[in-house]
Amino acid sequence: MTVSLHDRSMPAKAMGRFRPPSAFWLIAPAILFLAFFFVFPLLKLVAISLPDGSAEHYRQIFTTPVFLRVIGETFRVSLIVTVVTVAIAYPYAYAMAHGGRAALLVLTVALLIPFWVSLLLRSFSWIVLLQNTGLINDFLIAAGLIDRPIRLIRTPLGVIIGMVHILLPYAVLPLYTVMKKIDLRLMEASSICGASWLRGFARVYFPLSLPGVMASAILAFTLALGFYITPALLGSPRDMMIAQMIAGQFNEQLNFGLGAALAVVLMVLTAMAFGLFGAARAALQMRDRRKGEA
Repeated sequence: MTVSLHDRSMPAKAMGRFRPPSAFWLIAPAILFLAFFFVFPLLKLVAISLPDGSAEHYRQIFTTPVFLRVIGETFRVSLIVTVVTVAIAYPYAYAMAHGGRAALLVLTVALLIPFWVSLLLRSFSWIVLLQNTGLINDFLIAAGLIDRPIRLIRTPLGVIIGMVHILLPYAVLPLYTVMKKIDLRLMEASSICGASWLRGFARVYFPLSLPGVMASAILAFTLALGFYITPALLGSPRDMMIAQMIAGQFNEQLNFGLGAALAVVLMVLTAMAFGLFGAARAALQMRDRRKGEA
């Protein structure tokens, strides 16, 4: 009987002696901060989008052509911006990684300067540059390339230019981090084996830089989906993106339920896009692993 009581008291004593690991107390403030300022507002947003448990706002979004058009336009513009941004960021990051100390210093300063200027001011600067009497049209006319001003402002092209300029630093940094670790002697080895520079780049360097390309594309695309200020200043109402529509529902229409539903839809679509990029990256890594094993 004594042994039985002793055995029964063991779990209680073990529970009493349980102490959370010391690392838990280091991350506890961060967990509480995220729970209070991130998780709770998200749950509140979802609750507002479902008044009385009704999904009417979501039904309205996915059955109204104007909402579907805006969502499609948002993804179309974001995809174009991502492709253009990564295409420009790739050679820029290559020059930073392999261009020497002087080139690295100059390119790094040029890359970081935009962070010191507000997003609103940079967007207004593009209005000055892109308008019919702006510097770009004046230069093209003076060079004899065009006879009359080209409409660049209030067009999708103007929106894409402004968004690419703002997202470029975010795309360059992941690429530079990966490219800095690539040994250029691999390119020399490919040339010794008889491959041209272009073939060696396509077969050796570019595959090694793909993790940076994927990270750059994910960052640029997810940020582009939520752009508001730049499309509002450089685009037209026909080129409205979903963030502008969300702001309109909250600030102008005072339809908080529909605005919250649009915000939830944007978050879900962004998470799905992020998941697709992650799946593509995992597939590439698996392919490379199989090639290495073969």
